[in-house]
Amino acid sequence: MRSYNRFKTDQTVGCTVGKKQGKVSLYNLSSGGCMIETKSKYAQEGARIVIDLTDTLSMSGKIVWRVDQSAGIKFDIPLHPKIVEKFGYSEDEEFDRNDPRDRFGIPLVNYAHAGAGMIE
Repeated sequence: MRSYNRFKTDQTVGCTVGKKQGKVSLYNLSSGGCMIETKSKYAQEGARIVIDLTDTLSMSGKIVWRVDQSAGIKFDIPLHPKIVEKFGYSEDEEFDRNDPRDRFGIPLVNYAHAGAGMIE
């Protein structure tokens, strides 16, 4: 059972693993940690990491798991819940219901395909 509420995000943020800096995709965020996607070979389980949420807010932590390009980060100190809510979004937001899109911003459209050779 998780200790903190986790919010979905879809942002690119800066990060530092050891002395290597780069960008990662931030897919979810909670007060206790986050999930990122990275191709960096330095982002291995047990590595220390700093996630730059904004120009003025960085969170340090440890990579606690890594599967393919996804990694789970446990923050050293909890992030305030109000900051987490600001970064996250809810699937119940009005724009999602009226214009649903995938994480790349591509509209999700239901197509009704007619069978080949059908005449209406």
